[in-house]
Amino acid sequence: MCRALAWLLALVALAGQAQTLTLHYQERPPYSSTSPDGPVTGLVATPALAALRQAGIDFRLAVTPSQRQLALIQSGKGLHCGMGWFRTPEREALGQFSRPLYRDQPLGALVRTRTGLASGSSAAALLADTRFSLLVKDGYSYGPTLDALLARAAAPVERTSVDPPQMSLMLRSGRADWMIVAPEEAAVLGAQGLQLVTFTDVPSGLTRHLYCGNDVPADWMARIDRALPDLAPPAR
Repeated sequence: MCRALAWLLALVALAGQAQTLTLHYQERPPYSSTSPDGPVTGLVATPALAALRQAGIDFRLAVTPSQRQLALIQSGKGLHCGMGWFRTPEREALGQFSRPLYRDQPLGALVRTRTGLASGSSAAALLADTRFSLLVKDGYSYGPTLDALLARAAAPVERTSVDPPQMSLMLRSGRADWMIVAPEEAAVLGAQGLQLVTFTDVPSGLTRHLYCGNDVPADWMARIDRALPDLAPPAR
């Protein structure tokens, strides 16, 4: 009897674990970061956590590199979501997205001041200029406009697996001349020798979402969506 009870309790415990969502994030201010007193907060983290709690979904947080997040989510196995992802057709074919958590300001460029680049130019012109090298992160999307320009860029493009704070250090050391960044993040990354340049041909900011594997129940996604507030329309 005791053995049967222990077996039953073990099954119950496993079932409980199986219904716990793993919510992946990166230490990436101002979008998501662990505060000194413990809580994870940020422009995408705060609404994501509030929505999950309001939806009554049990979850655990995990700090996970972006490429590992994609692999787990797109495998379709297990209850995995990542916070703050841009929505693209390629990603949507391998997972599912929540309603928006946050809308970025229009993307710009964080550039080495020595380049002499200034606001008022177009992303298309800069990506066609072979004098200035671009640093991009593997696995990232910069939205349909910039992704299309990147696909046919004449400018030298260096790819890296490191996160934006390390990318900004690479810029300052001269490894590349510029990187694509949202103004919100530039305010955190900005340091001596770097400046934000705005583009004339980049549309209003893109929305960031929870990106979840196909094993996450549709009912959970619907509950999360109902718990997320409407975002203000993009600025014109």
